[in-house]
Amino acid sequence: MKNIIVVLSLLSLLLIGCSQKRIDSTSEESMKSSIETIKETLTEEKKVEFEEAIKAISLAEIGNIFEAAANKEGIQRKIKDKLNGKTADEIIAEGNRIITERKKKEHEQLVSELEEKNNELKELENKMNEAETAKANLEKFKVLRSRFYYQKSSFLEEAVIELTVKNETDKAVSRAYFEGTLATPGRTIPWVQDSFNYQISGGLEPGEKTTWKLTPNMFSDWSKAPKDKGNLVLTVNVTRIDGADEQPIYNSEFSDYDKERMDKLKQTISELESSISEYKF
Repeated sequence: MKNIIVVLSLLSLLLIGCSQKRIDSTSEESMKSSIETIKETLTEEKKVEFEEAIKAISLAEIGNIFEAAANKEGIQRKIKDKLNGKTADEIIAEGNRIITERKKKEHEQLVSELEEKNNELKELENKMNEAETAKANLEKFKVLRSRFYYQKSSFLEEAVIELTVKNETDKAVSRAYFEGTLATPGRTIPWVQDSFNYQISGGLEPGEKTTWKLTPNMFSDWSKAPKDKGNLVLTVNVTRIDGADEQPIYNSEFSDYDKERMDKLKQTISELESSISEYKF
């Protein structure tokens, strides 16, 4: 009795398999007709799976869109050969395989991009932390006095930035970098806000003090400052100093661009993490 049941079950499966309709892509007309015939036998849910699978198989065969455009007939033939003789279940299985592989590749790309963005963010965070630490150390390179004025040169008046500085660090300094603001007390907007630096001839040894008279380029913003204002106040902050090897000793430079980049990276990372979490395999 058990043997009879087994035989009947096998025959039933065989008949079901034989009765499944297959795509006939020997011609354009027969392919369209056989696809529509198959769809009529499917549930609405499976019909959607079937259509999506055909799209996935077709796109996989197309590959490079520009090469496909140059060889339309060849691509169409490849798609027909791929579909020909297959049942709905076989098409759906192949489509799911292709879709899963594509999703895995997309997932890998997103994970790789996330790692890259996290590394970039970490570098910027380190730079920001180093800049904060450097600010405290740069206080040892003191600007004791800062003045701005015009002095007569051969044929014109030239702008002068006069600084008295003292090196209270324990290292010799070869170049100093500054952020200067020239303003009139009571005015909201400064006349000039710009950075500049000075290569120190012979360097400035620990404990040494000196005064510099710097003449900015005649086309710089400093040379556009008003000449008729007698109450100009120059405020100068040290942003970086270089050592004898011309490498930074302390560097507090962390630009607005760096800050904006950090904010954008955090937003991008959040979006990538959200996208990655949506992938289910």
